[in-house]
Amino acid sequence: MTFKHLKRYKYVLQVLMKHGLDDMMAHSSLKKFLPKIKLHRKIKGELSKVSYSRYQRIRMALEELGPTYIKFGQILSNRPDLLPVELIDELKKLQDSVPCFPFSSVKTIIETDLNGSLDELFHSFEETPIASASIAQVHLAKLHTGEIVVLKVQRPDIEEMIEEDLKILGDLAEIAEHNFPQIARFEPIELVKSLDKSMNRELNFLLEAYNINHFRHLFANDEKVYAPKVYSKYSTRRVICLEYIDGIKLNQLEKLRAQNIDLSQLAEQGLYIYFQQIFRFGFFHADPHPGNVFVLRDGRICLLDFGMVGTMNRKDKEAFKNFIIAIAKGDLRNLTDAIEQLSNRKKSINKSELEYDISILIEEFPPETIDERNMGEIVDRLQKIIFKHKLSFSNDFFLLLRALVILDGISRQLDPKFNTLERIRKHSFRLFEEGLEPKNLLKSALQEMVDIWDFVRVLPADFKGILNRIKEGKVKLEFIGLNQLLHTLDVISNRLSAAIILAAMILGSSMVVLSQIPPLWKGIPIIGLIGIIVSGIFGSMMLFSIYKNGKF
Repeated sequence: MTFKHLKRYKYVLQVLMKHGLDDMMAHSSLKKFLPKIKLHRKIKGELSKVSYSRYQRIRMALEELGPTYIKFGQILSNRPDLLPVELIDELKKLQDSVPCFPFSSVKTIIETDLNGSLDELFHSFEETPIASASIAQVHLAKLHTGEIVVLKVQRPDIEEMIEEDLKILGDLAEIAEHNFPQIARFEPIELVKSLDKSMNRELNFLLEAYNINHFRHLFANDEKVYAPKVYSKYSTRRVICLEYIDGIKLNQLEKLRAQNIDLSQLAEQGLYIYFQQIFRFGFFHADPHPGNVFVLRDGRICLLDFGMVGTMNRKDKEAFKNFIIAIAKGDLRNLTDAIEQLSNRKKSINKSELEYDISILIEEFPPETIDERNMGEIVDRLQKIIFKHKLSFSNDFFLLLRALVILDGISRQLDPKFNTLERIRKHSFRLFEEGLEPKNLLKSALQEMVDIWDFVRVLPADFKGILNRIKEGKVKLEFIGLNQLLHTLDVISNRLSAAIILAAMILGSSMVVLSQIPPLWKGIPIIGLIGIIVSGIFGSMMLFSIYKNGKF
């Protein structure tokens, strides 16, 4: 441990003491070096434990400790599977507004990274920043070609400070995980690793540039949404140059009305854009607060700040769609199944208790009252269930829920009568109906065929690997009943043969559909369509047989 590291450690511990959180340092593992750095003295500005709740003091301490700890708190605020709702509510209030750093540092960073003087690079450059946060600050500039741009410039030495803080948090996480069983279940070491990954992404502005360009590509043909242009020539790991957006923030209602913008239609448009991001592309802007969403003069919605994005794979999109539809229908069984599909199940779940708690949720929020409810109410209740059952979900799932809650709040600001849940229900049922269209059924069938082929393709190699391990004596087999084993192998071989036949049927039918062989029905070859339907029935019978025998 270097002197610099120890000095920062001392500062962190003093801030915890100042905010009345000294009990967090009381463990003997910390006592061995606490006396050496002389912490036990009256701390200037020490807060009374009576004046603020413990959760408020945790939030205030994180704000004082700076960007790493603020970011850690923000990550934790999206993890109701780990923390109680009361602490989550406090962490959501975390602010990272800090004083500006000197223009001389801005100038040095830009000129170093872009290999040129400001006068050579820009026609003009505003010394006073238009925004400042814990990681970077933003300046207006004008290119020699005439375009107005904004440059986000990283704070000097911020990477070194964050690296140091991450080491300290790593030390504390190890102490907590090895000495406090009640904290160990939250896997603090993994949380710090997640923070490390998140901070490194946020500190690399080239990743944000990639996210923006990817979003612009996905929505290139959509006239309802826009993202600022990235000027790659003026962007590096520490500097990002973007098109200046002259628009109106979503919460500036009077300005929006003055432009004759239909606020209810605007709310509908915003929700539509998010459904496209989630269910069509599986790539979504994860921080849609009013400061990051502008309305352009032509009515398009422009999203800013792509430092935080979420992704969903095909299976997660399908599970989330089922999750939304089940909430809208008040379907207990499917909602429980969807939650299980979305969760990262490391431990067994008491399904009967989970179903009971979800049934209470459905009773509290029946489908017929959906027009009177808001997204925040349901998410809040759902988070309590998640915390109670110690369910684990991907961070992207919570980012998505958070984004939908923010959208719900913005939509109600735009139109008090607007009900996000009702719109979500309609969009979800539309998604369900679209899934039944022949072209989408074909697409799903082809995807299932690919999955089956992947299974069939790797099975021989896996089986060979198992046999080799048996030959090497690394696997022990205990024969309890040879007849049962032979029967099991017979069932496996029959099902494998059936799976291969099913894959061939789907492939053949798909080729007939794609070849447009008459007779046709609504542009689809009838023979191919019949083949796909028969394949679907055959596949369903297989699944039912497996489920009936308790082997699913």
